[in-house]
Amino acid sequence: MQYDRIIAHGEAFIKGLLFDCRSCGQCVLRSTGMVCPMTCPKGLRNGPCGGTLNGACEVRPDRQCVWVRIHKRTAHGELNLPPLLPSTDTALSNTSSYVNYFSGDDKVGRSPLAYPNLGHDQVSAPLQTLSTLEAKLKSGAFVKTCEVRSPRSADFTEMMQHALAVTGSFDAVNATAYLNGKPSMPSPVAAAKLAENGIEAIAQATARDHTKTSFISELLTHHGNKVNNILCLTGDSYKGRPRSKQVYDMDSSLMLYEARWLRDSGVIQFTGDALPDPPRLFLGAAINPFSSPPDVPLIRLKQKAAAGADFIQTQLVFDVEQFRAFMDLVRSERLDRDLFILAGVPVVTSRKALAVLPTVPGVHLPAEIARRLESATNIKREGVALAREIAAELSAMPGVAGVHLMLFGADNSVLRDVVRDLPAMRIGASIPGESPSAAHESGDNMTEEVCQSLV
Repeated sequence: MQYDRIIAHGEAFIKGLLFDCRSCGQCVLRSTGMVCPMTCPKGLRNGPCGGTLNGACEVRPDRQCVWVRIHKRTAHGELNLPPLLPSTDTALSNTSSYVNYFSGDDKVGRSPLAYPNLGHDQVSAPLQTLSTLEAKLKSGAFVKTCEVRSPRSADFTEMMQHALAVTGSFDAVNATAYLNGKPSMPSPVAAAKLAENGIEAIAQATARDHTKTSFISELLTHHGNKVNNILCLTGDSYKGRPRSKQVYDMDSSLMLYEARWLRDSGVIQFTGDALPDPPRLFLGAAINPFSSPPDVPLIRLKQKAAAGADFIQTQLVFDVEQFRAFMDLVRSERLDRDLFILAGVPVVTSRKALAVLPTVPGVHLPAEIARRLESATNIKREGVALAREIAAELSAMPGVAGVHLMLFGADNSVLRDVVRDLPAMRIGASIPGESPSAAHESGDNMTEEVCQSLV
């Protein structure tokens, strides 16, 4: 035992100098191009977060993203599905990875997880959940989603006013919470309140705030509250001082993996415990199409699809042409056949919000768009007009299954104007056994019938 400690200290010193080693005790340097993933400020084991922009780290913008460095060393210009590395075994922290390797103690924390066998063309697969959002997407509808913010008190009055202001115009509403890591009413509570009022809710969960135990427990909560959708996020880094401890027991890909494993098998993957009535949620994730190099977000998207994601909500799209190039890559890899892509539409209605935008992690705001909004006499009117233009262009883009509106302002009612003239059905959508024109006419009825079949 004394020798083990001596070896561990020596290894930590040498590898610390060479690789900035964090002494996790289950080294994966050989599979990550000799770049330690634990040097990521979020400790992400499977790829960059959505805050990565221009190759820079979200938390430390003066440094290159650790996963961009790994990508440059390992991808070699190819778009292969990367291995899915498990969370670290914390029992091995500050021990020797060499000793653990030869003893086999590090096998669980070092060996890649086997991706679930999901098959191909998942967008046409039979319904997997009780989600109305899933049913609408699989009926060929061009869906519209938006957000309401969970309150920072026990009073849901304002949140419900915002939610009811968009009822009838949107297919689902995200219940956001813990923005920038600040306390609020939890997303599961806010989502349950939406569901209680007949609104299709999308709960959100961030790896920043969850252990595996709390995450699975939250899935059970959603199941009990009839919340059938969840968006799995890595989470923005908390910027306050002193900085609170952030969990990152998983990244978003591992959250998807745990949730999909439980949904498909009824077994909690990391404990092996079977549940008699497992939660079967429609699983979402986020992607930043504007991360660079451009194949970095594509590979990350491919990994999230393989880990179990059903739908994607993207980062804000201000640059439609760059997003179009991303979607060309998505279609070339046929990822639009395995994921429903909901493009993020910004709705900027106040100058204060416009000033904040450049500080939002991962947001790419072209100079000409910023000038257009800054010079507007009425920024609310101009912001809605811009959002309508962007949403219309996105709705005509092959592979885009819907839009997700994100409001930077205070009046949720303007969101209805943005989606008012968007198509009911997405490009190329057809219902099995019907012509595309028939699908256009019967989309709403089909969705209703499909939902009823699951009840």
